[in-house]
Amino acid sequence: MLDSAHDGLLIQTYIVSQHGNEMDDTLAGQLVNGEKFGVHGQVAVGQGASQNKGPMAAAFDAVAKLPAVLERPVILAVNTEGMSSHGGSRRIIDDLGVRAARAVLAFGTDLNVSIGNRGRVDVHIEVPGVSSHSSQPTLGVNPLPRTAEVLTALATAPLPEPHPDLGPATVTPYQLRFEPVAPHTIPQHGLLLVDRRLLPGEDPEDAVGSVRSHLASALDFEVLVSQGAVMLPAEVSADDQVVTSLLDELESLEVRSTVVHSGNTFDAGYGCSRGIPTVMFGPGRRTFGAAMTDTEWVSADDCLLASRALRGLISRFCG
Repeated sequence: MLDSAHDGLLIQTYIVSQHGNEMDDTLAGQLVNGEKFGVHGQVAVGQGASQNKGPMAAAFDAVAKLPAVLERPVILAVNTEGMSSHGGSRRIIDDLGVRAARAVLAFGTDLNVSIGNRGRVDVHIEVPGVSSHSSQPTLGVNPLPRTAEVLTALATAPLPEPHPDLGPATVTPYQLRFEPVAPHTIPQHGLLLVDRRLLPGEDPEDAVGSVRSHLASALDFEVLVSQGAVMLPAEVSADDQVVTSLLDELESLEVRSTVVHSGNTFDAGYGCSRGIPTVMFGPGRRTFGAAMTDTEWVSADDCLLASRALRGLISRFCG
């Protein structure tokens, strides 16, 4: 019996896949010989193959092959999240009232078990100026040099001590816009978007507040700092039942698997924040950069192995 006030297992699958813009025939899903990718057997090729489609196929296959009667519930959810937030998980767990003792997010992890990832909060920094014609710059206040000062100040923003497995929190500017855009016109203001990576235990509002306080002390002009989209950090003990059970199932299938910590932020943080230890697991490459640009593929054999591992996990948890 699971040591939780709630019973059963939640398996979340996802339908949204990122990018694929560098692939040939992005949407032309097909099965091809895996030799060119250095793997045995067939591989499925197409946008989202390793991100979500292979893991989704494994999860669906596992549930389809379960016995008709289980002692405890298994919930298979299809999450339509595509906004880099926890909106889909919030809808499933909070609005629909889904409860479980443990959860698995079906996502490409190279058949390893991802037990943690950093979170993320977007920090919006509005840099004010006064628009004027560029022939008479003294009549305005140019937000471009001011933004350069903001960027310099962000490099010394205070951060917590690095996590032993997840590494450091970071402050990364990633988008900059100035308006209005017009010929020979100094803009009225600039908008800088900053990715603030969160470590387990950090509060997003506190992280944004720290950036706000730092800029207020470092600059001789005011900027408007506000909070954007949030994804929470995730952390599950390597000794947790869902982790050890998955690893045992994989070992019985003669799959070399281990626990990993994901470099990218994903949806596991919301389940963890709601008291449901949540891991990520599935077939498909874990290298996030490659999955976003190169040809996406997933091994058919790995999908079958993941299905068998998930089916064994469900049997252990749900009877």
